[in-house]
Amino acid sequence: MMPVAESGGVVTLECANRHRHTVPLPSDLAARERVRTWIMRRGAQLHVQHERWEAEEEYRKEMEKKQPRLIRPSDRHQQTGQTAGMTREEAVHTEELWVGIVRTEAGRSSSWHHHGTHESVIYVITGQVHLECGPGGTTKFHARDGDCIYLPPGEIHREGNDGLEESEIVVVRSGSGELVVNVAGPAA
Repeated sequence: MMPVAESGGVVTLECANRHRHTVPLPSDLAARERVRTWIMRRGAQLHVQHERWEAEEEYRKEMEKKQPRLIRPSDRHQQTGQTAGMTREEAVHTEELWVGIVRTEAGRSSSWHHHGTHESVIYVITGQVHLECGPGGTTKFHARDGDCIYLPPGEIHREGNDGLEESEIVVVRSGSGELVVNVAGPAA
């Protein structure tokens, strides 16, 4: 948590997930000055961060209205659960639906993860996608342009790109709770 404000002898701390906590301002003069310096230095950066969070919150509120909406590539953002080896861009996120684009560089694989209570469908736009799942990761799928892969809720898996060019997929998830849960690997 980082100090973001001081008022009336109290320092407000905030983490990257926007959770806030207050603590007394340190009584030690040097520590108090370090806190104030940190708040001033981080002020502009945090202002930009808060603007982005506010834009995302406005976007979510618009999506919750459940009205038809056009989402352009510039409307997608990466402020969603990420897994090493891939880049997720969120296009739609409502209470029970997540839709996004995922890109994986050639020769890369994600780390092991699952999507909690969400069931997922992966549609391959371009490239080659391999997916490992099941006990010990022994079930393997190799998909290419136009193929779909279905994953039930809680299925531990990792996907990758065994092609020579970046792969691009559309992912649709239905469910609630955590979207991405990174894990050490599947049970044997």
